[in-house]
Amino acid sequence: MAESNATQVILTDDGLKIIKAQNTADNATGGVTDLNDPNLMSVIEKQTQASQYAGLTSQYNVILARAKEDNISTTDLTAAYTNLNTFMTAILTDTTKASDVDRDTYKILTDAYNTALSNIQTALSNSFNTDISNMQSSVSVASQAASSAVIVASQAAITGDNASQVASQAYSAATVAQSAGDNAVSVANNASQAADNAILVGSTAAVKADKASTAASQAQIAGDNATSVANNASQAASGAVIAGSTATVTANKAINVASQAQIAGNNATSVANSASQAASKAILAGSTATASANKASADYQTLSSGVKDGSVVHITTETVIDKEVIGTAEIANGAITNAQIGKEAVGSAQIADLAVGTAQIGDGAITNAKIANLAVGTAQIANGAITNAQIGSLAVDTANIKDAAISSAKIASLAVGTAQIGDGAITTAKIGKLAVGTAQIASGAITNAQIGNAAIYTANIKDAAISSAKIASLAVGTAQIGDGAITNAKIGKLAVGTAQIANAAITDAQVGNVSANKLIAGTIDFNTITGKNINASNITTGTLSTDRLNVGQLSALSANLGNVTAGSLQGVNIVANTFSTPNGSFTTDASGAVVASNLTIRGVTNLVYNAALLGGNGSNIPGWIISNNGYYSNATLYDGVASIRFNGSTGAGKWDNIATSNFMPLSGAVGNAFSATVHFIDFGSEAAMTYQFTLAFFDSNRSRITSSGTTGVSWSGNPTTQGWTYKTINNAVAPSNAVYVAVQYWVANGKGNVAFSSPMLTQTAQSTGYMPDTGNVVSAGEIDGSVINGSTINGTTFHGGDISSNSNNTAGYYPMTITPDGTYKSTYFDSAVGLQASVESGAIAYKYRSMIGNGQYLAYDSVINGQGLDLQSGYTSAKDTNFSNPVSTTTGYVIVNANDGITLHGDNQQITFNGTSADVTPKGVIITPYGNINPNGTQNIWYVGNGPTMKTASFGIDGSGANNIQFNRSLDIGNFNINTYHTITSSDNGPIHFNRANGSSVDIFAATVNYTSLVKSSLLSVKKDVKKADTAYWAQLVNSIDLATYQYKTDDNTSHLRLSSIVDDVNVTKQWQLPDVFISRDENGKLSGVDDSVLLNATLATVQEQQKQIDQLNGHNMELEARLNKLEAKLNG
Repeated sequence: MAESNATQVILTDDGLKIIKAQNTADNATGGVTDLNDPNLMSVIEKQTQASQYAGLTSQYNVILARAKEDNISTTDLTAAYTNLNTFMTAILTDTTKASDVDRDTYKILTDAYNTALSNIQTALSNSFNTDISNMQSSVSVASQAASSAVIVASQAAITGDNASQVASQAYSAATVAQSAGDNAVSVANNASQAADNAILVGSTAAVKADKASTAASQAQIAGDNATSVANNASQAASGAVIAGSTATVTANKAINVASQAQIAGNNATSVANSASQAASKAILAGSTATASANKASADYQTLSSGVKDGSVVHITTETVIDKEVIGTAEIANGAITNAQIGKEAVGSAQIADLAVGTAQIGDGAITNAKIANLAVGTAQIANGAITNAQIGSLAVDTANIKDAAISSAKIASLAVGTAQIGDGAITTAKIGKLAVGTAQIASGAITNAQIGNAAIYTANIKDAAISSAKIASLAVGTAQIGDGAITNAKIGKLAVGTAQIANAAITDAQVGNVSANKLIAGTIDFNTITGKNINASNITTGTLSTDRLNVGQLSALSANLGNVTAGSLQGVNIVANTFSTPNGSFTTDASGAVVASNLTIRGVTNLVYNAALLGGNGSNIPGWIISNNGYYSNATLYDGVASIRFNGSTGAGKWDNIATSNFMPLSGAVGNAFSATVHFIDFGSEAAMTYQFTLAFFDSNRSRITSSGTTGVSWSGNPTTQGWTYKTINNAVAPSNAVYVAVQYWVANGKGNVAFSSPMLTQTAQSTGYMPDTGNVVSAGEIDGSVINGSTINGTTFHGGDISSNSNNTAGYYPMTITPDGTYKSTYFDSAVGLQASVESGAIAYKYRSMIGNGQYLAYDSVINGQGLDLQSGYTSAKDTNFSNPVSTTTGYVIVNANDGITLHGDNQQITFNGTSADVTPKGVIITPYGNINPNGTQNIWYVGNGPTMKTASFGIDGSGANNIQFNRSLDIGNFNINTYHTITSSDNGPIHFNRANGSSVDIFAATVNYTSLVKSSLLSVKKDVKKADTAYWAQLVNSIDLATYQYKTDDNTSHLRLSSIVDDVNVTKQWQLPDVFISRDENGKLSGVDDSVLLNATLATVQEQQKQIDQLNGHNMELEARLNKLEAKLNG
């Protein structure tokens, strides 16, 4: 083993002091790069600042509390202190080390705090002065009140002895108030002096604080000098230690002085608080004095000038009250009770007029003597109070009976005789109905004058009572002859001539058979003959023109017409059993079957786009402009067609267009006639309401041509519900500047509830019935033909091809079928599968059904609708030949819709990317139902980025693991950041921990480690079995270590020479000595390296052990030096 020659170093006391001074300086300046930096704050300055800042905090809390008590805003002071506190807390966290401080920021924050503090102190001073002024004012008020009390007292002497006594009491109260005011002034003066003393003490404390600051600065200078000296040579170290000790003592004194200053400041604060409390008491005393004086003055004023409204004065029986002092206004309601009124104190003068009512008079209190003569009138006698007993004999005279007072009930039977009835007293009104009979009428009493006009009816005339003699000449006119009263028997022979027959009075019914000899030749035009049966034998051949026949049907002519030869028959309904053309190209039989070699059916086209209002919803109808409260209604239908409703109000005199159809291009058809129709229903409208259906033409700008381009029909509203009516417009000619045509619905002038349905617009002069806007329409039960040309074919069901003969087609499907509900189905069968595609209910559906299986038959369903795409795969439990069984066992599904995107489920459902056209074999990725990404074909890498040359991240997905995961941008993982510049960053500036799964720290292996500070956790709280180390043992171990210089095999020629102990992991017999306790091993026991933590602390134990030896040698040296001194003294002596 190589030998190591140890060198012994003997340290003297001075040397130890130098080391300690050096260590103190190093610790104080740890982390400081420039000791001459003006922003450097030393340890001494930090400790001084900590003491001063504690005093500032105390002062701030006291000032803050006082300001809040006086309602002074502290917002600026609080903000300034908070900013300064944040700054100082960071600086004073560690007062054992010097550090750099931004002194400009420190000055700004300090100045801001001092300014805010000064403003608060000024406000507090002003508040204190205000309080003093208020006290003086209160005393002045008390004095004035006392003076007023004296003046009032002198005036009170006039009012009597009692008032004089009250005034004396008021004067005494005023004197007490004056005394209290004087005391308040005295207390206020004492408070002022106390405040002055507090200010003085505070000033003294400030002076002491300044001195303490000066001492602390001097201590700082001494500390700086100590640091400087500590950096000098070892000879000057002793002086540095002395200076450092002196600086420490001085700093401690400075701290003591600062503490005394703090105590003095607290005392000053306490005195100031006492002064404030005394001032408050003075203010309170002054206020009390003022209140007493004011009460004294008020009491006298109340008694001397009369009690005022709202004043309260206690009056006893001994109180002398002047006359007229207490009036009605001074007595509270209900205050005077029965007890307050003396006996017989209330006389007539005290009772107000009408004050005595029924409630005030006792029962039986009013006797006959109390009622004055004639005092009882009609108003005083109750209804029914005078009975028969109260009326004396013959006491009622004519004058006492009221007019009309004697009714029928009061007159006894037969009491009224002729003597009792006055002349002319019985008038018509007195005679009852039917009371006058024949016996009551005198003979000849009824003359012409007694019979009124029209007074005699038929019932009043006796049969045969009116003879010819009774009827005056010409008395019977038309009015006197009843309808039908003149019969044949009443008309004389030859009495009716031409003059008596009215024009057109003789009809066919009046004319019998007219013989030919009665007709004048050439006077009868065949146009005027309406005949039932004209026998052909009576018509001369060649004399009857077909345009002269005005008959509804040819069958109206005799069946014996034979052959009718004519150029044309117009306006005639032909009724025949059969009808055919001569060559048989067109034939119709009696059952209505039509056989034609070539049949063309022409119809008219409805120019209203979407006349059936398909797809309508609210105010949105495809192909229509809806406005002004118009809206779609499928609840109001005409013959199954929806309508455009209006249920609202337009306002008086206002036209609203509620609907306009799509502008249909005329394609040059100007000058042509157009017609339009619509069905209308009124559910009850105001009578003033007006509706209009318009056929309108528009120019190239889609502006309506109003002068000659609008034709309409108008009608009024009906208050009662009406049925559907048919509105037509005919022969509306398109003007020369017309480009478009459309129909419009208008409402005007009120409130209505109507509907428009089934509009029809055609290029014809005369209007036609409604048909959908789909061109020519052919309706038939069955049409057989190889080619059918037409815009629309209406039928119950449309089949294409013949029914499939495959045995699996048990439902009898055609290859193609269209049903009336709009469903389209295309069906195919073979021995293995059944396929069906359909369009129904707004969706496209595809169904695949296997025809081969045993309990399970493969099935696929695909549906495309407004929501998206739905693909299902699975099985049906039975053969599904009619495509009605759902997929009962689902093996997977794919759903694509706008809300959820793409949804995959199943063992085989996936999204596959196969590469570009350049890839012969598949190359891409596969996204599984779990969202995983797998390689497809030859794809080895899946990347995310802006293209192949700008990859953000690449992920190796090959099975061999040859391709890595690579991130080309900074990676954030929580608060952990790894960037592309070899840097690992803690985003929140927190520590970075490398832990095992159980939470304990993990080993880190690295080459050269550069660090700013290395901290080892050595907390007692986490340790056990702690014992004092045997420094001699550890020193022995350290001294046994072989040190070596070396280089690593990977070092180049520029690498520096390295020095350390050696962990011999090569030789079984170790060539380099290193105790095992200093060697670190991994979890498997493999050598890792030197445990520097143990080695460092062992070195510290070695230093301590050497220090013990040095101390022993120093003691021995001192003993030898003493002996030498004695020996030298003896030699010299």
